[in-house]
Amino acid sequence: MKILIINAGSSSLKFQLLDSNKKFKALYKGIVDGIGLKTCFIDAMAKSKPLKYKKIVKNHEQAVKEALKIIGDEKIDAIGHRVVHGGEKYHDATKITAQVKKTIKKLSELAPLHNPPNLEGINACKKLLKGIPNIAIFDTAFHQTIPEKAFHYAIPEKYYKKYKVRKYGFHGTSHKYISDETYKLLRSKNKKIITCHLGNGSSLSAVKNGKCIETSMGFTPLDGVPMGTRSGSIDPAIVFYLMEKEKINSDKIDHILNNESGILGVSGFSSDVREIWAKAKKKNKKALITIDLLAYKIALHIGAYAAALNGVDAITFTAGIGQNAWYLRRDICKYLNFLGVKLDPKKNRKNEKIIHEKKSKVKIFVIKTNEGLQIAREVSKIVK
Repeated sequence: MKILIINAGSSSLKFQLLDSNKKFKALYKGIVDGIGLKTCFIDAMAKSKPLKYKKIVKNHEQAVKEALKIIGDEKIDAIGHRVVHGGEKYHDATKITAQVKKTIKKLSELAPLHNPPNLEGINACKKLLKGIPNIAIFDTAFHQTIPEKAFHYAIPEKYYKKYKVRKYGFHGTSHKYISDETYKLLRSKNKKIITCHLGNGSSLSAVKNGKCIETSMGFTPLDGVPMGTRSGSIDPAIVFYLMEKEKINSDKIDHILNNESGILGVSGFSSDVREIWAKAKKKNKKALITIDLLAYKIALHIGAYAAALNGVDAITFTAGIGQNAWYLRRDICKYLNFLGVKLDPKKNRKNEKIIHEKKSKVKIFVIKTNEGLQIAREVSKIVK
């Protein structure tokens, strides 16, 4: 079975064609970047051969057409779409019907930057590839197992009933993939693990016996640990205080918290951890503070999740920062010695898959995430 994976963003469209009969090998993959702009960059890999060119691409339908040109005459048996927000309704991968599309559109008020382009990608595929099943894989689905005590906010119940204000969690496809891979290494699913997806957007999840029981992102992806440009969790009163002092409206404060905060806000010069680390090695004070703050905040969440799980068997790091920033993993794990965490410095420095010492009570892994593969696996199950 050949499965087309579509991840439609506001100005980009990522695609992959995977073959389930060849252990989900990626035959084609690429990105159409700059949809609606003056120039769009297409960067792809077609059967291990690189392909790059520029073109004007006005909308997502044209972007899908470009992807299909690259894929050529390959048969497509099913299409899997990454959809950011599935609300409370969708707990699993779901075949896309007219009703599902309506629900995705309705949930756009909870994910205005993500669900609309996700839906445009779906509509384009339904138009251009008639008769082929389209499956939605929701970022929020994996977190729908968290208990009520975890997803409820301590605000009047009427706001949950009227507007569904609650914790949803995101990066679910990555957390699902990483937790499954971690269980393979542990050779048991009857374990308590913490998955750390650390990139420009970051989130952590507590997973018990294969089910998520807690996660750091909340009603929106702004909640949780500090990220590239997102603040993460802060005192809500700060919002009103800054609006009053700076004489700014809700749109401006939203922009500040989403685009000017986090790693960028603390360092004052970059949202890229690699650039922060380069300056930290030269004893730059702001860079050192940024690395220290980031490690501390992440460790706090891990400690809290160890309590929520009543113990922890393994911690897994993934995504750009989690897989490569050995110095951040080192600093995080220093806070976790009380759990019995013992990191192997050499293995950690080399970004190996297993980075704990043999006598460590908690196993520490570094696993490369693969959301496209996870989507393909779920699509394959539904179509079969």
